Amino acid sequence: MTPGITTARSPALGMIAPFFLAAPLGLILAGVLIATATSDSFVAVNLPRNVAITHGLVIGWLTTSIMGATYQLAPVVMGGNLWSQTLVRVQLVFHLVAFPVFVWSLLRWNVAWMGGAGAVLYLSLVLYAANIAMALKRGNAWSLARGFLVVSTAFLAATMTLGFAYLGTLQPEHVWFGITLGRVSAHAHLGLIGWLAITVMGVGYQLVPMFNVINQAKPRFGWYVLATTAVATALSVIVLFTDPAAVVRPILALLLAVGPGLWALDQLMLMRHRTRRRVDIQGRATWLSIGFLGLAIALGFGAALGTPLTTGDEPARWLLAYAAAGLLGWFGSTLVGNSYKILSFLVWYHRYLPLVGRQRVPVTTDIYSERAATAVLAVNGVGTLVLVTACLGGSLDLLRAGGAIIAAVGLAHLVTMSAMLLPKKARRPLAVSTSRVVTS
Repeated sequence: MTPGITTARSPALGMIAPFFLAAPLGLILAGVLIATATSDSFVAVNLPRNVAITHGLVIGWLTTSIMGATYQLAPVVMGGNLWSQTLVRVQLVFHLVAFPVFVWSLLRWNVAWMGGAGAVLYLSLVLYAANIAMALKRGNAWSLARGFLVVSTAFLAATMTLGFAYLGTLQPEHVWFGITLGRVSAHAHLGLIGWLAITVMGVGYQLVPMFNVINQAKPRFGWYVLATTAVATALSVIVLFTDPAAVVRPILALLLAVGPGLWALDQLMLMRHRTRRRVDIQGRATWLSIGFLGLAIALGFGAALGTPLTTGDEPARWLLAYAAAGLLGWFGSTLVGNSYKILSFLVWYHRYLPLVGRQRVPVTTDIYSERAATAVLAVNGVGTLVLVTACLGGSLDLLRAGGAIIAAVGLAHLVTMSAMLLPKKARRPLAVSTSRVVTS
């Protein structure tokens, strides 16, 4: 058995798979919006189209995927039962109904629809946070991954509450406080670092050793990564909310980079000590994500410096490049690599485990195409680099091309993930043990 897995508590395939199949729709939507962008996109990050694209990626693609992954990992890896499996299905319905309406309302800047769709989306996220928090509370033992998910879930609650407050202040009858660029940045980093980055790093500490069979090395900085990232995020959000002077922003950027930088060093060390020498889709995604993390840190620091790196008429270029490298490059690469491994295990466990020892069954690598998965990962990397280049250079044509590439990645991801649910034939001899099949 793969280290750390207790398959007795694995949720139903039909409960988890829809999250992985719905998530690429957010990437497709964001890609289409980028492909139809105008030159105004480089002027400000808070323009309606840019806000819609960001939420398409964050709530539609990344968060939906994380929901599916953590609904699987919390019970199976950490041993804690979810509060309610029925609640998972209810929450997914709320999420899928509200998300596209919310993105549309942001694009059109329809405040009334924003409030309604945002309320349903808020309910979806509350249900998710409550369900996963119960699983984390019931876990068998503390681990790095469990600690990271506890903290990231708390940041998710803070992010969605602040976001809902922003929606409230947009309503004419509820002007609680002015929404400035500093406060928009506070909300963004609360979600991007507090929720997404801490979750991705925690999942990395769990899945990189598991899928690469790393038994001889342990992370050196794990708890320091969690502590420094959580403190830096909380401090940065508080300071950004006050619209600090320009000299403060590079300092905050450096503080935010410490935790992810240490995490990258840990991942590099772990990958060097892997027992499985052949690098599969998850290993390739790990290497690529580390590279994009380095790029995101550099671009984030450049964006924080502002002038003279940013132009006066298009000041959003570096911020958009930073967002592309982080969302699509770091988070996106990690998501793509792990999605094939997690869903293939789910399919194998529910469909083929009962047949082990009685007939030939596929192993997990038979359930998805390694070549197709690698192609999706590679094209996503290319699309990310195209978008980063377009943003830095202010090229609208290149920006649209990058959007088209990203939309194609979303479609390819959807098709290849859906294909994993089709019946598969064994391509190897009769599996004789659960261990041999799971760890393949």
